[in-house]
Amino acid sequence: MRCFSRKLGTGLLVSVMATPLFGIQRAAAASNTAQTSDAKPIIDSDGAYHVGNGVTPPKLVNAVDAEFSDAARRKKINAKVVVGLKVGVDGLPTDVHVTRSAAEDFTKPKERKAAATLDEKAVEAVQRYRFEPGTYKGKPVPVAITVEVNFRIYPDK
Repeated sequence: MRCFSRKLGTGLLVSVMATPLFGIQRAAAASNTAQTSDAKPIIDSDGAYHVGNGVTPPKLVNAVDAEFSDAARRKKINAKVVVGLKVGVDGLPTDVHVTRSAAEDFTKPKERKAAATLDEKAVEAVQRYRFEPGTYKGKPVPVAITVEVNFRIYPDK
């Protein structure tokens, strides 16, 4: 998990956390089991592998801090964005897209609109992440994963 906090001139402390959602414990257990069996990896039509059955997850080596949008900061929105992506054999993210919007947790139109502005900020940050690629049988392969980006504002004490 990657976390940063910054004190704003408005008297608020902003904290943004990026948490890889690889299911590392389950994936490691599945990987160990799969290496002793003949389980085949799951591969999408676009060639992206899925963690498990001998496929190891990519390792995050550099995370860029996501920035709060002005609208979300003004409304003091705390939210989570889940971002799907494919990590290529070069460790670069591709096909970065929102799989769960920050707006999904809000019912009031103005809050939903402010929260939705965090989606773009999460995608911008994840596009700049760098990974060690996932592997299958010791060779780098493109792997589909999700990353959770949490946006939190904590009041100053």
